[in-house]
Amino acid sequence: MKESRKERNTRMVLIFLCISVTVFAFLYVKNDKVIDSKDTYTPLYLVLEQGTSINENPKVALYKETNQEHVLAIYEVDVSNGHKFTALQAVTLKGIPEKLTNDESKRGIWVYMSNDWIYLDESLEAAEKDEASKIKDPLFRDELTRVKVEELHRQGVQEPIAIHSLAADQSLWLVVQKSGSFSIVENLQD
Repeated sequence: MKESRKERNTRMVLIFLCISVTVFAFLYVKNDKVIDSKDTYTPLYLVLEQGTSINENPKVALYKETNQEHVLAIYEVDVSNGHKFTALQAVTLKGIPEKLTNDESKRGIWVYMSNDWIYLDESLEAAEKDEASKIKDPLFRDELTRVKVEELHRQGVQEPIAIHSLAADQSLWLVVQKSGSFSIVENLQD
């Protein structure tokens, strides 16, 4: 059976339309995946306890996304073993925290997420507590002066954005970098 010129043109137009719709659909789906700023995260750090001697290790709370889960953990920093982090407690959060701060009792953590402050006790379980016990600014966070930034650059730390004292004698520091990673720095001169 021989196809007429009209039938052939109709077939070509239909094929062209099907291909066009398919290409358009792929492009639309690909461009539709815009990352919402509320769905992104930044690792958060909070010093819970400073080390006061060579035998007393500091404790740090660290929030990060692991395997698409939001994990808040408390670590002990072993100062005598190359600053090895040992997990003491960990919990999976249902949302993305925006801030962490200390409790005045120094036993728990206040977590700000979903426009609300939530208190987690030392076992990282949600507990009822009066927000008046929440400390406004995290303890042990120090001012990042120009002199400290220059010293950190000399020690190989790039783009520091925050600095936390891990030792009462100011001999050990947790330095947060713009990328979200951190470094442990000893004997930072001011």
